[in-house]
Amino acid sequence: MELKLREIREQRHLSQEDTAERMHISQSAYARFELSKTKVDLERLESFAEAMGMSLIDVLTYPAHQVVYNETNELDMKATEMTIQIAVKDPQKLQILELLLGNQTH
Repeated sequence: MELKLREIREQRHLSQEDTAERMHISQSAYARFELSKTKVDLERLESFAEAMGMSLIDVLTYPAHQVVYNETNELDMKATEMTIQIAVKDPQKLQILELLLGNQTH
């Protein structure tokens, strides 16, 4: 899954320094995070989403929220990419992420 962190940040007209400050990390730590030079963990993604005023699901699915269907209007299970937008309340968020990402959320 390719995250579009730079695009999200630039869309909000924020510098790396501004974003790092909002996330309470150094600019260099943020730069490594944005470039996926460090492990992207759930806590850091949640911090980024909060700093951008977005939900975690919106960050994960940015920019398009679409599901791929085949000619018979059935879900195309052979699609190379699938983006789903799901609105959930906080208690369900971790369960949904574990379902989508496996045990990587811990």
